[in-house]
Amino acid sequence: MNGIDYLADTNCFIYLIEENPIITPFLSETWAFSYITEMEILSNKGLKLKEDTLIRGMLGTCLKIGHQQEITELVIKLRRKYNIKIPDAIIAATAQFLSTPILTADKGFAPIKEIDCFISG
Repeated sequence: MNGIDYLADTNCFIYLIEENPIITPFLSETWAFSYITEMEILSNKGLKLKEDTLIRGMLGTCLKIGHQQEITELVIKLRRKYNIKIPDAIIAATAQFLSTPILTADKGFAPIKEIDCFISG
């Protein structure tokens, strides 16, 4: 066990910002996130300073998983097999690398047999 309960997809952090109650049951769990999630959520053109600060604070409470060559190799395999977008492939490959389920609202992860997926929403 790596001590991580879920690899949080980008939409989990969006739910937190929106105070969506669907995410509440998972708040006591240990989350990690992929570096691509940080890029996705913080690069939103309309992001206000207050939201940026809030997001960075939330991300700071989780474990960030950075780039590793093993993840890159898994991304390549997943993209070849499932023809998914690079950000989703990075998140899926990171979950596969960690042997940790993805917490997401994106049903697009469901067909990926190499990962466990907890789809919320």
